[in-house]
Amino acid sequence: METDILDESNGSISAIQENGLHLTPLSPDESGEGLPYAPENWPNPGDNWSWKVGKRVAVTGHYLDRYLYLPNRLCRLESTTRRKHAFASKLSVERYIKTAFPGTDVDAFFALFSWRIPAKQSAIADGFVQRRTLFAGPHEQTEEHSAYDSQSDAPRCKAGNTKCSSLLLEEGEKLLPGMSCDLCCSEPRFCRDCCCILCSKSVDLAYGGYSYIKCLEKVNDKNICGHVSHLDCALRSHMAGTVGGSIGLDAEYFCRRCDGRTDLVLHVKRLLETCESIDSQG
Repeated sequence: METDILDESNGSISAIQENGLHLTPLSPDESGEGLPYAPENWPNPGDNWSWKVGKRVAVTGHYLDRYLYLPNRLCRLESTTRRKHAFASKLSVERYIKTAFPGTDVDAFFALFSWRIPAKQSAIADGFVQRRTLFAGPHEQTEEHSAYDSQSDAPRCKAGNTKCSSLLLEEGEKLLPGMSCDLCCSEPRFCRDCCCILCSKSVDLAYGGYSYIKCLEKVNDKNICGHVSHLDCALRSHMAGTVGGSIGLDAEYFCRRCDGRTDLVLHVKRLLETCESIDSQG
């Protein structure tokens, strides 16, 4: 149960009650250990997890970027690189728990702490808030391009984009269906197939979609992630390229939704092939 406690002087959220925890709003880039934003004494006494937030804030007032880190004892048990000790999405944490602790009730694990972290009002006022201005690109904003036709039973894009890849039969047949998503995909007018997961604006399908990248990571036997991102947004957010730190990218794209990694070298090769094809036609 979550309850917002409002500051009557300015209407902002000053504190939140969730799972019996008192959640104090944080400033950008804050970090800490244990409750209320990470488990304490789990799975064993003394195993305290750490957390950190980024800068982007959703219109709900919660941080879009939040990270969870393994306690020191579990880090030492892991034989993988440091980047495996940090989790940037709830899905990646769930995968780890199911793999490292089979039979664990994942819902009970997440009930131990709050995954959502509220932001201080100053963070929103300073312009860190990621406003979900969902709209199509300039070439897709005309009235005749609207895909919201209540009289039609044809497939429709949630963002109202008639050029969405989900409406292209050949494109849809090539791929597994996208994963079930109750985060970004639950927002009105957000389409995972044509809306950037980082800025929420439409991607451009021209020339084979050179300006965006689609995450094809298999999240299970029947589904892929399927979320897309502008390459420019990914580079600006340090989610693509060669990035050090806990993410540790090497000419890769890191999907913010599922933690999947995509080889950017292959993407560039496909771009070059597209350019060569266009040149040959000229």
